[in-house]
Amino acid sequence: MGKFRLLSILLAFTAAIGLVFGTAGFTTMDADRGVGINVTEDDNAYLGYEPRLDGGENITAGQSTPVVEYHNQVSVDLDTLEVDVSRTSSSGPTIETFDAPDQLDRGNAGTVTVTLNCSTTQVVELDFEVTGSGSGTSISLDRTLSVTCVPNQDEEEAGTETEVESEGEDESEGEDEDEE
Repeated sequence: MGKFRLLSILLAFTAAIGLVFGTAGFTTMDADRGVGINVTEDDNAYLGYEPRLDGGENITAGQSTPVVEYHNQVSVDLDTLEVDVSRTSSSGPTIETFDAPDQLDRGNAGTVTVTLNCSTTQVVELDFEVTGSGSGTSISLDRTLSVTCVPNQDEEEAGTETEVESEGEDESEGEDEDEE
């Protein structure tokens, strides 16, 4: 038998064995991939959140007060920035107005100011919901901040002075009528 014929028989035998028992191929593959999630403080996040007031700090009713500052730490401009400020409870001080930036350029910060209304000193929980987007990036963040609304003393004093002046005018008008 020649070498060529022996090699042909060996290859035919190997093929027959392969057909009977199957090949050693992959039908499924399983791989473990490491995923790392890095949790950072609010001031180091892609959309940094920094309260301008300490928790429970006073806000005078009727005065626009800087409450929160957002920092764009993403590598793109946030062309759209939507901020909503609400109370977590339906009772207590009300939000008269709030002002927030509508966009935030890369590396810049924007301040949210809030004007509250209250007749007595009360604690209020403010809920800040913000969504920013730009160049294929979208970021959202929800945070709660507790502040204390205190009545505006100037308005109370002005109201008291007006009442005293009105009472004084009534008395002087009465005295003038007696003299005539």
